Amino acid sequence: MASYLRGGGYRILIIDEDPDHLKRATAHGFETAAIDFRDDAELAKLGLGREIDTIFCLFPDDAENVFLTLSARSLAPKLRIISIAHGRGAVPNLHAAGSDKVIETREINGLRIWDIMTRPVVTGILDKTLFGQANLNVAEIPIPESSFLTGRAVADTSLEVDYDLILLGLVDSNGDEHFLFSPTAQDRHLSAGDMLLVIGPTAAIEKLRTDLTEPNGGNSAP
Repeated sequence: MASYLRGGGYRILIIDEDPDHLKRATAHGFETAAIDFRDDAELAKLGLGREIDTIFCLFPDDAENVFLTLSARSLAPKLRIISIAHGRGAVPNLHAAGSDKVIETREINGLRIWDIMTRPVVTGILDKTLFGQANLNVAEIPIPESSFLTGRAVADTSLEVDYDLILLGLVDSNGDEHFLFSPTAQDRHLSAGDMLLVIGPTAAIEKLRTDLTEPNGGNSAP
């Protein structure tokens, strides 16, 4: 996960108490810090909510992930916290502690096995692109006010032609923020606040972001 995020241009700081873990991370070129996450004073020195805007709680023990989430949330109310859970029972506890997103590892593993069994070709392509060497990424792109996509039907976005991007779906801001898959939302007209989920080259994603914020964006080919 750290290698994938670093490939997207994010600054990664790996924190652990185990010197062997830190040594391995350092050998792979990551910035590291030996911090006791149970000590709020040490956590505060990291600059949570300032220099650091997102943390991942990835301990093998659910209780430790809950403890870290509680501590981090109390120190930085606006910090984005993503946690893993090793069983369904820990999911509500992590949400209650303040996690913005909880990933249940057994569920993810089950879905992964199902994908390999039912659509091996698609799974292989995704492995080689998203998690391989190809310069592809998945991104959430909000539609701002007065963008060239506002009011346009999903079927008329032309993202594949104009930007070499595939629209996977969108989050409808007018409803309960449910995710709508692209094939079922073709007649949906986009509005400010909707969130597009796209996959494609990083440069194309950034080009779309820029065009959506410019008055004349989308009028010229990228």
